[in-house]
Amino acid sequence: MGYLMRKKRKNIIKLLASVLLLAAIISSAMPISAAGNSPVRIRVPFPEAEGFTMTDENGNRSGLVVDFLYEIAKYTGWLYEFIDVDANDMTKEFIAGKYDLMGGTYYSEAFEKYFAYPDYSCGNTKAVLLTRQDNDNIKGYDLRDLNGKTIGVVERATDNIRRLEAFLSTNGLSYTLRPYTSEEVAANQINLDLKAGKIDLKLGNATDDTGEYRAVAYFDAQPHYLVAQPDNRELLNQLNWAMERIMLSDPHFPEEVYTRYFNDTSVENLLLIEEEKSYIKQKGTVTVAVPDHFHPLYCIGYEDGDHTGLVPELLKKITARYGIEFSYIIADSYAHTQQLVIEGKADMAGIFFDDAAETMREELVQTKSYAALSDLIVRNRAVTYPADGLTCGLLEGRQLPSYAKASKITYFKTIEEVLSAVNTGRVDFACGLSARVEQMMQDNIYANVVPVTLSANRMNISFAMPMPANPELLSIMNKGINSLSEEDRNSLLDHNLVSIGDAHVSLKNFVETNPILAITVISTFLLLVIIAIIVIANLRVKSANMQKDIVKAEADSRAKSEFLSRMSHEIRTPMNAIVGTTTLMAMEDNIPESIKVNLAKLSSTSQYLLGLINDILEMSRIDNGMLTIAKEDFSLQQQLDELCSMMQTQAQAREITLCCETNFKHSDLKGDAIRLKQVLMNLISNAIKFTSPGGRVYLRVEETTTTDKEAIYLFRVSDSGIGIKAEDLERIFESFEQAGANQIRSQGTGLGLPISRNIVRLMGGTLKVKSKINVGSEFFFSIPLSFGKPIELNTHLEPSFDLKNVRILLAEDNAINAEIAIEILNLKGIRTEHAVDGAEAVKCFEQSAPGYFNLILMDLRMPNMGGLEATRAIRASGHSDAAKIPIVALTANSFQKDRDMAKEAGMNDFLAKPMDIDLLYAVLKKCLLNKNDNSK
Repeated sequence: MGYLMRKKRKNIIKLLASVLLLAAIISSAMPISAAGNSPVRIRVPFPEAEGFTMTDENGNRSGLVVDFLYEIAKYTGWLYEFIDVDANDMTKEFIAGKYDLMGGTYYSEAFEKYFAYPDYSCGNTKAVLLTRQDNDNIKGYDLRDLNGKTIGVVERATDNIRRLEAFLSTNGLSYTLRPYTSEEVAANQINLDLKAGKIDLKLGNATDDTGEYRAVAYFDAQPHYLVAQPDNRELLNQLNWAMERIMLSDPHFPEEVYTRYFNDTSVENLLLIEEEKSYIKQKGTVTVAVPDHFHPLYCIGYEDGDHTGLVPELLKKITARYGIEFSYIIADSYAHTQQLVIEGKADMAGIFFDDAAETMREELVQTKSYAALSDLIVRNRAVTYPADGLTCGLLEGRQLPSYAKASKITYFKTIEEVLSAVNTGRVDFACGLSARVEQMMQDNIYANVVPVTLSANRMNISFAMPMPANPELLSIMNKGINSLSEEDRNSLLDHNLVSIGDAHVSLKNFVETNPILAITVISTFLLLVIIAIIVIANLRVKSANMQKDIVKAEADSRAKSEFLSRMSHEIRTPMNAIVGTTTLMAMEDNIPESIKVNLAKLSSTSQYLLGLINDILEMSRIDNGMLTIAKEDFSLQQQLDELCSMMQTQAQAREITLCCETNFKHSDLKGDAIRLKQVLMNLISNAIKFTSPGGRVYLRVEETTTTDKEAIYLFRVSDSGIGIKAEDLERIFESFEQAGANQIRSQGTGLGLPISRNIVRLMGGTLKVKSKINVGSEFFFSIPLSFGKPIELNTHLEPSFDLKNVRILLAEDNAINAEIAIEILNLKGIRTEHAVDGAEAVKCFEQSAPGYFNLILMDLRMPNMGGLEATRAIRASGHSDAAKIPIVALTANSFQKDRDMAKEAGMNDFLAKPMDIDLLYAVLKKCLLNKNDNSK
């Protein structure tokens, strides 16, 4: 099946070349002009061509042409409309003017009237010489084997023939060329002659190396180009300009992109000699000694993801190539594997480190290295490393690495014993294989073990045999290792370095491991208890409501709303003190670096807690039916542009490409833009978090159905991440549920997706997901949106506004929060007068001279008189500033109901605690600017 697929891809590439030849003889077709102005959206044909233009099962596009186009867009700002097309029709449609750019095009003088070639190519393809798999006369590693051979070539491939002759002449080789006409190639004559031995080799392209024939030499072939319409000089000039910038900044970009999609162009197809074939036939099975469960090298028999280990998977490939069979002998330890080989109980050891003990090196022979993995140094928490007089723990069979320094070495049989010794202080530090040590630290709690650093040197790992080695077995193993492509090596490593953690961390372990954060952790625990009380109380209230009649249901609903509002206020009030104090301390000059680090951790933890509170309160409102969807005019294109711009920073920080693609006619709509953005932001954030660096995340929005009053919009967020197991696809939408056992990768409340699904449901759709492990996931939903009024964007710049000497009346009953607010306001030179409740605030305002106060910051929940009542009293007073003085709510009440009541009472804006300092200053400036504008 694999061979048929490769042959199909090869035929597609050949078909592309044939289409290009056909274009030269279409004299009646004339190109249609492209747009005169710089195009906002460039039309590009997209045939399925392996390595050049490809589409995966999730609709993600990739390939050499795609990478070049996106790199060019960085300079030109172009947007692309990829149009799926059959390779047979692509050239004719391009000549007809249907497309603006076309990739994968070779140069020919005859094509210049149809294609506008840029000054720079997209690089060279590779040509390859292929021979029969059983041709022992041409081994592939010695070019002298090509001397005097007959080579079949395609007659019309003149440029490749010229390059072949130059390659052979440079190496001083004689040859005979046997040209084949297009008709002979179509009849498969060149392949028939190669199989019959009438020719020794055939000349082909890199895509012809499908495995049917053996590659013996690669060399550069003809260049390929992105071409424009011949009458669109402006587009061609922009293309030339961008290509020049790319070449100036990264001259090796074409080679890097080519290697990305055609990286297996090295000749390592090593053949066995007769003595080696005879050895395999006589030996039957080679026994391999391996230590039991030694991640990532040997994992058979253990639940450790879907891999069996690097050694079994590598030997399986060697078996498939040469037919040699292997079986395993399980040893108690790494050192025991070597002893079994020395004693003749096993033919070879599956794992042998470069730093093996000298006694082992004298009795064992290494094969070529099949992997290079990093070592990790770990130390006891109470130890400073490096230092004099330290004791190092090592596996038996290894010696102290050159990068480590120790006065004494203690040996242990297993890595578990090594880490336990570090944890209990029996040794000061230890060195071990990074992947194995990290897995053990995931599966067990070592409270006193601290990672230090990865060593600069990578540890080479090979097979080992008794000295002197059996020459046939040693040669077979080295050939098997050398014949692996770089892609095979990377694939084996990536596949087997994945490990499933199953650690259970207690609060006590965490506090002991992080004493600096003990106070913060305790506070976190207490707040989580409060949140748990909220959830439990909410469930009890909900249960009671089910038993009451319809008349009392409305009263209960109001009681629950008040309860959640009060709990939000009571939690956010101390949170405001924590966040505010932390921010003020961080602004102090000359504070120690260690304190800065702790303050940053405290700030991060506070924001995390605030997120927990918001998610749980939001879920409580959904459960109680208090979440509503607004119907307001908004611009869908504007919202998507803002969202993509905002999420690009997060994606770039993780080296992930975020692509936003839209296809809709109507952008001015009516709905809840804030809730829609909340859903999309959550889906994109999850996609970025679970996608490895170098991956891609796509946001696609499409208008699928349209009526006179509304349209159906399909939103899709896809990624090339780790994927989700089939059994978890529905569970992830349940409250407090997350997929995966690795809590390092799955942080959060587990409420993001349930909240998003409920919001989509209220909008009239259903949030769904499809996923495949190690391929990626796609979350999607369709919702109806009514057409709205056009939104006029406010693009004028606000003038600068100095807050110095502004006088503000602050109404705040909490002394700590008042003190923090005053200090924050003083940072901008603002004069502040404090009122302890609403009644005192009204009194201070009524007794003030006209224009004395510029603005009022008003808490909502205060004794004697609340903020809403105080605002109404101020607006109703006879003071000359009563109607125009800005009043801004500064409160721990954060629900939409509170915002609506504040607006109805006469407040100008609303700020929720904990305070966002930048937002506070921005709101103050906006209100004061509006006040000044209204007074003119």
